[in-house]
Order: sequence, then structure tokens, then C-alpha cells
Amino acid sequence: GYGVRLGARLDATTVRAWCSLSVQPKSAPAVLRALEAMPEVEEVSAVSGPFDYLAFVRCTSHEQLDALLDRLGQLDGVHQTQTSIVLSRKIDRRSIG
Repeated sequence: GYGVRLGARLDATTVRAWCSLSVQPKSAPAVLRALEAMPEVEEVSAVSGPFDYLAFVRCTSHEQLDALLDRLGQLDGVHQTQTSIVLSRKIDRRSIG
């Protein structure tokens, strides 16, 4: 397989965030399909706790992130969202291969 690891220069020009989503159970499949269609959404995990899903998103600007968060919150079946913008990565053990 192949993988891409972004360099610090490209990574510094993006706005990254984790968005927690609380979803109505019957709407979960439709919400996941909608998230999959959004290119800014890079990863979605089902999680335990007060939220159902945790989405990692990457945008080119704060304005783009703001618009994306508006779209996420307006999806049918999304009850609540909570977002944390990534300020810096302190430990990164992800590897390719």
C-alpha cells in the first residue's frame, strides 16, 4: 500500500479540529453517508461517552471550518456537536507502513 505524510509546512497551512457529534440512532447511517461525502472529514470513529462519533476534520481556513461546522450541525439527525481546534501536535506516533 501507499501512504502520504504531510510535511510541517503544508500541515501549518491547515486548520485541524476534532468534532464530537451526538446523533439520533435511526439517523446514524444517513449521517455517516453525509460525513463520508464531505472531503474535509478525514476520519470518523464511533466512541463511548456522551457523543456517538468523533470526526477529524481538516480545512484551509477558519472560515471554511466555520462553514463546515454549520453544515455538520444542520444535518438531519445530528442532535449536538462540540468542536476542539487542534493548536499543535505534541506527540505523533502515526507511521506509514
